[in-house]
Amino acid sequence: MRALILVCLVSLGGCVDRVRSEGFAAASPATFVYTARSSTLMTANDDGVAERLRRDWLADALKAHNMCANGYVVDTRRLVPYPGPRSNDGDIVYSGRCL
Repeated sequence: MRALILVCLVSLGGCVDRVRSEGFAAASPATFVYTARSSTLMTANDDGVAERLRRDWLADALKAHNMCANGYVVDTRRLVPYPGPRSNDGDIVYSGRCL
């Protein structure tokens, strides 16, 4: 039974890694563009758990790039849908600047 639980936990861990698909670019020392993929699991809505996770990932990316120690603001957030029938899939692009 313990082995089955361990296998299930390992399997779930693999799913979490695939959910987090992101990109980061510093447009200048004080501006950035952050991209996160949306999907059926990570919906593109701008409210709810998925958006809070993406905002946490954005904060992690800024910290990893030593940017915006005094805070930041997201100026624009837009969905760039992927072509095809899967309407939930696309990139959410955040453009922002350091305070």
